[in-house]
Amino acid sequence: LPVVMAHAALSELEAFTYGAAERGQAPAQKRPRREEQKNAVDAAELLAQAEAELDQSMVEVATVDENSMKRMVLSVEKRINENMQMRMKYPDKPEKFMDSELELYQELKRLHVLATAPELYPSFIRTRCIGSLLGLLAHENSDISMDVVDLFHELADADDSTPEDSAALVGSLLEHEAPMLLMEHLQRLDEGEEEEAKTVHNTLAIFEALLESKPEVAEELAQKAGLMKWLLTRIKRRAFHANKLYASELLAVLLQQNASNQTFLGQADGMLSLLTAASQYKRREPQDMEEAELVENVFDCMASALEQSSNQLLFLKAEGIELMILTIKERRYASHGAFKALDAALRANGANCERFVDIRGFKTLFPMLGAAPPPLPAFSKSSGEKKAAQRQHDEHCASVLSTLFHQLSGDRRLRLLGKLAEDDMSKLQKLLQLHRTYAAAVEAAEVAAARESDAEEEDEADAEERAYLARMEAGSYTLQLVDVCLCYAATAKNKQLRQQVLHGLYEDGFSLHDIWANAFDHIKSFGIDTVDAVQRKQTEELGKEVEKLLQKYTTVKEEGADAEAEQE
Repeated sequence: LPVVMAHAALSELEAFTYGAAERGQAPAQKRPRREEQKNAVDAAELLAQAEAELDQSMVEVATVDENSMKRMVLSVEKRINENMQMRMKYPDKPEKFMDSELELYQELKRLHVLATAPELYPSFIRTRCIGSLLGLLAHENSDISMDVVDLFHELADADDSTPEDSAALVGSLLEHEAPMLLMEHLQRLDEGEEEEAKTVHNTLAIFEALLESKPEVAEELAQKAGLMKWLLTRIKRRAFHANKLYASELLAVLLQQNASNQTFLGQADGMLSLLTAASQYKRREPQDMEEAELVENVFDCMASALEQSSNQLLFLKAEGIELMILTIKERRYASHGAFKALDAALRANGANCERFVDIRGFKTLFPMLGAAPPPLPAFSKSSGEKKAAQRQHDEHCASVLSTLFHQLSGDRRLRLLGKLAEDDMSKLQKLLQLHRTYAAAVEAAEVAAARESDAEEEDEADAEERAYLARMEAGSYTLQLVDVCLCYAATAKNKQLRQQVLHGLYEDGFSLHDIWANAFDHIKSFGIDTVDAVQRKQTEELGKEVEKLLQKYTTVKEEGADAEAEQE
């Protein structure tokens, strides 16, 4: 008979919960009268006392099995039902429903032990308690609703859970529209309160668990549930906070290689939000590693969003190119990310490249070519980090320059070539020096990788993979970009540039064959969607012009002799 009554209570509770969900919102709060304010204070004190007593209690559940889990679920369902009935019967008399609220809070606390037994998740799901718990997110008592978030966070973050256990829990949460309910609850939290700020963090952790278990729900979370708009609003706030960092991390995950979310960001005015967040660090350095990670995440999000041409246009209209140039000039930590974002903004976009030239972007770009990157903060100055920063700096410089070669025409292209020729070819010499540096690094990496493969007696496939990874680590991609620029310089209608390129290569023991082989490997890697018609035409013409030169200069010696003859 008790079981029958419990099931009847459960059915009644489910019907009540679903009815509340259909209304889509919690009842509007009334302005409390003085008596109600006093009762509310008393209730808060009672609840805090009950929580303290619960935490100090020596009664612990060492283990939980299926039977004890079912008993806890039935008890929770009973307390939920009783509390709802008392609240409906005495809506203006907290002293009448406070006892039931305390009992409900205690039962919810007991249910946390389920996180120690993730193998019971499938059985827990079959009890249909998840729907009832999610219904508590709309509870008027914030301590109740926040504890539900804490409970789901512990369940989703259980250390001993298998992928199957996590997938079952995530599937049930999605089935009960947990993202929408969590977002509605998130909107009501005030991060000025420590406990509520912690609940915000736990909510974001639940979203992260959903994404880790089912990456395909990224669009549903970002767009349907409204998570992306909330994240964009959160990262605009000036003060640094752990939740701001977490928001930037989640936003980066939602945008990574997801064209739909990238496009949605632009439609939600997200580009302005990212630029606002980035502008806060134009002249200000991050104070620690966590804040530095926030800065990186913001620019990573920006670079991902700029993979879409529609966002590149929004970036142009919002004067994003100007902001990136100003940030780079400041030579602060943010300038590293600004170079990355600028690179993404110019790629396959002639209008943005022209804007870059028109606002005198060359004056910012060429002094950075072959130079040391902006200094790292005091907390981030290991030799490994410095080397990585130099490689990234050189890569972005070479990438921006190669993009300009791909996109510019007419007077702007002549200005680009003129920059390489001015000051006794000093800027072209920087390109040749970058070629020497990275060619030597790549060659040394290949030799070291081959030695390691021989020592470990790897088969051919593993040896090739090791060599490829070693080349990439040493900067083979940067070398390809530099060689693309050198090929454009060598084939320009400028005899002095051609002579300088050929002579410089000859002095270092390289040839036009070598740099074209690298450049051609890079051009072959272009995807159909990564280049526009202008770039495709430019690279085709580049190939034809290089072939003409190769027919004339067939060996390293001949190239050097002809270059010297031309100079004479």
